[in-house]
Amino acid sequence: MRFAVFGAGGLGAYYGARLVEAGYEVSFIARGPHLEAMQKNGLKVISPVGDVHLEKPQVTDQPADIGEVDVVIIAVKSWHVAEIIPVLGPLLGDATVMLPFLNGVDAPDQLASTFGEGSVLGGLSRIFSEIESPGVIRHLNPAAYIECGELNGERSSRVEALADVFRGAGIETEVSDNIRCALWQKLLLVGSWAGLGALSQSSLGVVCDQPELRSLVDQAMDEGIAVGGALGYPLPDNLKQQMWDFYHGVPHDTTASLMRDILAGRPSELDAWNGAIVRFGNQVGVPTPVHQFTYDVLLPMERRARGQL
Repeated sequence: MRFAVFGAGGLGAYYGARLVEAGYEVSFIARGPHLEAMQKNGLKVISPVGDVHLEKPQVTDQPADIGEVDVVIIAVKSWHVAEIIPVLGPLLGDATVMLPFLNGVDAPDQLASTFGEGSVLGGLSRIFSEIESPGVIRHLNPAAYIECGELNGERSSRVEALADVFRGAGIETEVSDNIRCALWQKLLLVGSWAGLGALSQSSLGVVCDQPELRSLVDQAMDEGIAVGGALGYPLPDNLKQQMWDFYHGVPHDTTASLMRDILAGRPSELDAWNGAIVRFGNQVGVPTPVHQFTYDVLLPMERRARGQL
């Protein structure tokens, strides 16, 4: 199975490196200083479950240099999906599948609207990793989880085969019978606290420790669960407790990429996180005041980062 990883950041480079380590052919698509460092010095992954150093990774900024592959792992930021759709063509053969690992719920349908639902799987990942410096990925906690599935909920041989590949690379992987519901739960996992972390300039541990912030996170969870229910997703009754358990299980100083981007003056995934919950809430008539407030207050910083203000 031949892979292309479009977006060799903390997530894409980590999974790509593990696949190479397991013996698969993987080409990375990167850009800027990260691309240059990977071409010159290779790709290094520093991880509590074992380091990886790819001395000569296959890396380029031109998909046409790679050609057709079996699987395209898409690990760009949410707002880049529309930008990369026009250049994905050289990677795609008749049986190629695209597997987006993005926060939010919009990417699979964006891709499917251009290439057809049969070419796209739904995917999500839970991992804390980041580019520590160009060419160097830091995996922050000893866990990496993938969930994937057909958008229509069917169990397919291609999804089962892909899951087996990831498991063989040492990655915990589950096949989902309702990946859209799973994506909504993942959205709530990050969206319920990340924007509030950015507003308060606080790590997840601080957010959980402060009663006032903890109460707002709890309300944000309730809002997202209510929207998901109105959309028809079969959310588990103990979803809130699952999220709190997850929050308490990660390092105290954990921060979200949305917070890091906003505070650094970079474009963020605000629209795909809090903005999406507000947007879907409006569609189904469910109020989302905490998400609305978070989105509205962070919006000027987002617009400045995009040169719109």
